[in-house]
Amino acid sequence: MKRTTIAALAVTTALMMGGCANKVHEYTPSAENILILQSLKGSKIALGDFTDSGRNESTLMCRLSTPVGTASGETFAEYIRRAFKKELVIAGLFDPNAPVRLEMNLDDIYGSTMFGNAYWEFKVTLKSSNGKQIHKTVRYDYDSSYLATSACSEMQRSFVLAVQKLIHEIVSDPRFKDLVRP
Repeated sequence: MKRTTIAALAVTTALMMGGCANKVHEYTPSAENILILQSLKGSKIALGDFTDSGRNESTLMCRLSTPVGTASGETFAEYIRRAFKKELVIAGLFDPNAPVRLEMNLDDIYGSTMFGNAYWEFKVTLKSSNGKQIHKTVRYDYDSSYLATSACSEMQRSFVLAVQKLIHEIVSDPRFKDLVRP
């Protein structure tokens, strides 16, 4: 009897402490974003800090039960920085010693999994070393589900597409050219 109680307690503790986590996938660069960036011929861009006002968020709760976060535990802001860098490298614009350095603050990030109203939303401030800055609010809508497990999996899967859209909205903004001018 005592062994059964101890075993049941151990299993319950393991289940409660282990939980399930949905880790977002590694970023995949967008061909469309790369083409837009390549149109900025002659520009070289360095990246500075990408922050989130000191929140250091690397996970968001999905339906108050399952965390959705970055696979390596990096912050969402750092994930976006690495994604942006991948796009710049492929477009041939990244240079860590460039005269223009971009920094970004992830002012807010929100993920909703409501059936019929599922989305990721980013509010960002992008600043250039030349003194220019832009604020963007970008929302990426996706399909969700009544079931929490499906909804949270879809939230996790849609993150890469949401970041692709965020970068697209930034680099296709006419003001972006002003940010990358020395």
